[in-house]
Amino acid sequence: MTQKIDYPIHLALSEDRADVYFARTQTILQKEGLDPVVTMEVFANGGGVLCGMKEVLDLLASVLPETAEVWALEEGETMSAREVVLRITAPYSSFGLYETALLGILAHQSGWATAAREVVEAAAGIPVISFGARHVHPNVSAQLEYAAVVGGCVGCATPAGARLAGLSPTGTIPHAMIL
Repeated sequence: MTQKIDYPIHLALSEDRADVYFARTQTILQKEGLDPVVTMEVFANGGGVLCGMKEVLDLLASVLPETAEVWALEEGETMSAREVVLRITAPYSSFGLYETALLGILAHQSGWATAAREVVEAAAGIPVISFGARHVHPNVSAQLEYAAVVGGCVGCATPAGARLAGLSPTGTIPHAMIL
């Protein structure tokens, strides 16, 4: 799974998509003439499969200065509750506004990957294909299918999700086709 994640990064980088208190923090720091270098650690609330890190690292690469330091667990790694999965050291102004996006990406994709892993384990060796796109908003369906593959599914049904996972889409025929 080496495909670059294709998503509208401008949406994640929009102040309109960030919790308002992050924008307020930026404004206060600017008015005070402050831009402290800080270290932010992101941790898992619960155990599971880490997913979304590639997208988060792409986002960070577009905003962080070269002097920033980033450490992260690898995509697909098993994570424990309260385990640090991402550490960023950089001027706060370079990434503080994007915390909402960073956490949302990791929370959703890790949740989906973890759920997929549970289904795969319950299938006890029977290959599992994700047909999850029909249950989420189309704007996130590719990420859901990608996360399902990271979680252990052998394939997924949508071309967009399969592209992210470096696979070909797979499936059968719709129920309505049976006459």
